[in-house]
Amino acid sequence: KFGSIVDPNDSRFDNPDDMQSAIIGYCRETNQIVPETDSQVVSCIYHSLANKYKETLQTLQQFAPFEIKTLHIISGGSLNRFMNQLTANAIGMPVVAGPSEATAIGNALLQAKAAGLLKDRWEIRRIVAKAFKVETYYPER
Repeated sequence: KFGSIVDPNDSRFDNPDDMQSAIIGYCRETNQIVPETDSQVVSCIYHSLANKYKETLQTLQQFAPFEIKTLHIISGGSLNRFMNQLTANAIGMPVVAGPSEATAIGNALLQAKAAGLLKDRWEIRRIVAKAFKVETYYPER
């Protein structure tokens, strides 16, 4: 694991000409270890994203009227096993990944509901749970 963390929401990462240079510059400006290899840059990116998940989840928990016990990651990002495991480790709770085609599935099911073919969100959730595979990642600590 490479030790430097960037803030993915920093505006310098919105559309830089060279992302690697932007990451190196951020680390330099924040007095962190500067990544020197491609693998260190990639490690920095992955760990920074997992850290941002953690920060965002902590913020959401402050406003949620219930305890958040699981994070669901859907669509294309749910296919990244390494990122899902890093996220579970960072947030200290399970990550349920999938379905990977959640946008299309949700669209089709909501159209079916609008057409009167499905009763409510609970029926939609039962269909998704039975028909689509998800994978659960547990914190490794």
